[in-house]
Amino acid sequence: MSAPTFFIHPPKSGGSTVISFFDLNRGKDQFVVFEWDREGWDNCRNRLLETHIGGGHQSYGIHRSLKTPLAYCTVLRDPLARHISHYRYALNGKNGEVARGASVSATEALVRRGTLSLDDWVSESLGGKNIFVQMLSGHSAPDELSLSIAKANLQHHFSTVGTCENMSEFLLRLCANTGLELPFYFETNVTSGSSKAHGPLAESAKQKFIDDNRLDYKLFEHVRREVSADVHRSGSVFAKALELVNEIQSEINQLENPYLHKSVVFGFDEAFLAQVHGVIGRFDLAPINEYLQFARTGAQTLADMYDGFVDSVRDGVISGWAVNLSHPEQKVLLEVRVGNEVIARGSSGEPRPDVANAGYPSANAGFSIALPPGAPDGFHVALAHSAERLHNAGVWRQGWHCV
Repeated sequence: MSAPTFFIHPPKSGGSTVISFFDLNRGKDQFVVFEWDREGWDNCRNRLLETHIGGGHQSYGIHRSLKTPLAYCTVLRDPLARHISHYRYALNGKNGEVARGASVSATEALVRRGTLSLDDWVSESLGGKNIFVQMLSGHSAPDELSLSIAKANLQHHFSTVGTCENMSEFLLRLCANTGLELPFYFETNVTSGSSKAHGPLAESAKQKFIDDNRLDYKLFEHVRREVSADVHRSGSVFAKALELVNEIQSEINQLENPYLHKSVVFGFDEAFLAQVHGVIGRFDLAPINEYLQFARTGAQTLADMYDGFVDSVRDGVISGWAVNLSHPEQKVLLEVRVGNEVIARGSSGEPRPDVANAGYPSANAGFSIALPPGAPDGFHVALAHSAERLHNAGVWRQGWHCV
């Protein structure tokens, strides 16, 4: 069975609108919004395994917490536009959600009180610095290595990535990679109020934001190039499908939309979903179906996903566990590296009932890797032929953990 689709939802990047796409395709309340509760992720995980679609403001790597492989997807937005939208959203009380009890961060509260200006917000990147690289790499303090890992994650573990500025293009490609059929949406949670209310943005604040978020700009441009290349490969069959999608979407946009400035926490009304389906039903979807059939014949296979942990380094032996979440019956090949040099190799396969008892799909996940005589300090443990490391993977010295 294919892995569940998990939508990584960067704040103020059109994610609520993407959720409307899932509801149109699968029905009300099938998309699982991931929110931590007293039982952790258990409730969300169980529902995700039933519905096969979900997501939220979570970073890459949540498959490890859920102990199951995922097919990630995401949509990005021009970094400065996203940041300004976040400011306006905080300023107006999150489209009324704050008045209904929604939480706010400390900086969002200052915006709401009028203490922080737009220049302050932008120049200090108070809505998150390099948030795209942070979320797609899984690194809380992103750097150039994080950018490389984010790009690798997009290549190997994301079925689809697109941009908020080209939503229909993204959803058409997402349909091809998820088995869904209707690349349509309706706007929701769009920030209400005039964008001129807070005055113009100072050029100095804008430039500082661009400098401080250069990693996000690099990733955003990388995604735009990759999407352009994918569209080019699909040729006229994609162009004809997208032309029809845009025609139908323009009709959907004419509907009186009760969700334009509303949250989707409680899902969408089935009567409105039926109205949107009514618009779609007036058209012959043959060009869209032709593209979907064409694209699915060459759909990429996502790379396997893993989890693991280095327990100790004692007497020249590295011990821990590793699981292939996608194929738990397979051994996990591991490498011990100093920088990029491989100094030792090993694999999982030793009995670890505690790992299975913790909910992982293997009881033979243990490994013990002997270091060569005279092995230098400063080594780490990684998956073979991959930049991905295990938890607690290093850098290590003999007998103790450094970082």
